[in-house]
Amino acid sequence: MRRLLLAVLLCAGLVGVGATPAAASARVAADGTFTVAVTGAPALQPLPGGRCLATLPVTLGFAGTLEGTAPGTIRVAVDAACDVAFAVPPGTYADAFLFTGTFTGTVAGEEAGARLVYSGVTRAGGQVRGLMALHGDAHGLLRVEASAGAGGTYRGSVRA
Repeated sequence: MRRLLLAVLLCAGLVGVGATPAAASARVAADGTFTVAVTGAPALQPLPGGRCLATLPVTLGFAGTLEGTAPGTIRVAVDAACDVAFAVPPGTYADAFLFTGTFTGTVAGEEAGARLVYSGVTRAGGQVRGLMALHGDAHGLLRVEASAGAGGTYRGSVRA
């Protein structure tokens, strides 16, 4: 019974049950653009099967419903050996990636800071499909369509 109560309380806290009126603002549609700026050299690690894992610092810049930046780290598993994976333009080889960082700026005109997680898959040729999740002063889930190494568009909903 104690475990059940603890689980219910944890779930309630995660979804905002019992949040103050200021923290429980309405969900709004979100859309806009973002850019990707690499801010340092990649650390490369060979993976089994002739693949390569790269870890590098990047900053995402946002315009639209989200206005601000999110510096962080991206880990990219590329379907190519390390000696060629980063000797060619982004998107030449397929990859899967995970970005984690901290967004600061505004969401729907309100000051906000949030943990941002962006994950996705890049097809050979550079087409990216992914998801961004925000958790903090703003909460939301955004669908992403982008070009490898450049940025793209986001669309979804957020609660600021």
